[in-house]
Amino acid sequence: MTYIGIIIGGIAGFLYWNFIGCESGACAITSNKYISTGYGALLGSLLFSTIAGSATFKNIIPDFSGKDSSAKYQNISGEELVLKSDDDEFVIIDVRTPGEWESGYIHGADEFINFNGSDFEEKIQKLDSSKSFILYCRSGNRSGKACEIMHGKGFRKLYNLSGGIMKWKGDLKKD
Repeated sequence: MTYIGIIIGGIAGFLYWNFIGCESGACAITSNKYISTGYGALLGSLLFSTIAGSATFKNIIPDFSGKDSSAKYQNISGEELVLKSDDDEFVIIDVRTPGEWESGYIHGADEFINFNGSDFEEKIQKLDSSKSFILYCRSGNRSGKACEIMHGKGFRKLYNLSGGIMKWKGDLKKD
């Protein structure tokens, strides 16, 4: 934001010198185009830096950093997972590896999509993005990353089991 202020301030300083500036030389700042431009750039950078740091400004101007500041998913507890798992709107996805699945999975898991698999993104693209998804892994790390990837693909109703299967207090199902 400071660079924008420097550019705008510099242009404003130059325009001020060009159209309003003192030609007699009595005004130290506005009688020289270089000093007027530099002074404008300095004031512009200070002004924009101050404005950019204010909370009001951050709420008005969008974030151009490329990062979405809104939440991509919501962490939920095991108890919340149990409550939501009875609803047909929710799809429970285990994103662990096949070896981890064999050691046991949460009853009600609808999909097993290996986060580390080369076809992970291909498989999530086949899912209905209008549904709500609860993802889990061993600790909650991979499922959180999976939620972020899914959010980037247009999924909006995403939930991550906080702490993963390690914090799960319920029984595990084995085939």
